[in-house]
Amino acid sequence: AGNSFNDHAIDVNKPIALYYSSGTTGNPKGVLYSSNNMLSLISSIVRGFKFSDQDKQLAFLPFGHTASINYNILPALLTGCDLYISKGFEFLRNIFFSTLSDCQITYTEIVPTVLFMLNKLKIDVSNLNLSSLSFIGCGSSTLPLEAQKEFINQYNIGVGNLYGLSETGPTHIDDPREKKWQPGSIGIPLDVNECKVSENGELLIKGDNVFIGYYKNQNLYEDVVVDGWFRTGDLGYMDNGRYYFSDRKKDLIIKGGINIVPMEIEEVIYKHSEILECVVVGREDSIHGEEVVAVCVTNGSITEENLSKEILEICRAELSSYKIPKQIYFWEELPKTASHKLLRKDVREKINKILVR
Repeated sequence: AGNSFNDHAIDVNKPIALYYSSGTTGNPKGVLYSSNNMLSLISSIVRGFKFSDQDKQLAFLPFGHTASINYNILPALLTGCDLYISKGFEFLRNIFFSTLSDCQITYTEIVPTVLFMLNKLKIDVSNLNLSSLSFIGCGSSTLPLEAQKEFINQYNIGVGNLYGLSETGPTHIDDPREKKWQPGSIGIPLDVNECKVSENGELLIKGDNVFIGYYKNQNLYEDVVVDGWFRTGDLGYMDNGRYYFSDRKKDLIIKGGINIVPMEIEEVIYKHSEILECVVVGREDSIHGEEVVAVCVTNGSITEENLSKEILEICRAELSSYKIPKQIYFWEELPKTASHKLLRKDVREKINKILVR
């Protein structure tokens, strides 16, 4: 007595996982996921992606990355299929396709930066057997349509443009196996959730995959989940039953699938006494999606060359390598509104115009 499973049954609506995310507002926060969230989501992914116990999954993205968890690891555990685990893409880059061939992989998940690199490498796959591969999923950051098309044309392998958030997990399935499929959309909603577009063009998600709260931040949770609908902070639209991602409302920089909060970098740069104002934005990049660029206004008492070196030294001491600005520019002033609020969007647009080659 007292040792039966039911005596120790868990509450499926209580937190079982805590995902750390920069999220929709740019403020670091913890995303609480329940057993019901997780099982509902992964079961839906298995159905939507048509995974089975006959699959052979390859996982090489970091295991702290929800892409590996949601697309590879948990589906493999739920179906009982083979799961191949590899070191990261730095190790795999020259043997990526041969690994898919040798292990007869049926599915793997990549991020746009990996796709960009594979496009650049132009690997000869003509002598490889990739017939087992159903398609490759690509998510975690914006996938440019031209890069997606280039990969498909170069390697003759379907690539799905996958959409989701830390707060919901994957919400749609873009399946290249469909008849008359065309790249460009994020596909159709998985059966775990509904999706609709609000009056202001924001994508909204409702379903058992929507998270149960932010760790120690109930007010924020109530702001973004209204009547069960999660406000993604992303803009999009629907056409002929398929959904399309348009743009981000937030100012986050997404480099290689990793969210970077500009304010964190700005606060480090502000530690230099010569800095009067600074703003950090994302510059479009063909490999990483975006690169970190800083624009500064100084008091002019030190040369820009020396100041750049000193700023980079501070950043290297206090920031992860991927957050260090690729370039630093010095302007006489930053664009602002009549009420002196920074026009970050104008800075970003000007930077991208300057750097177009």
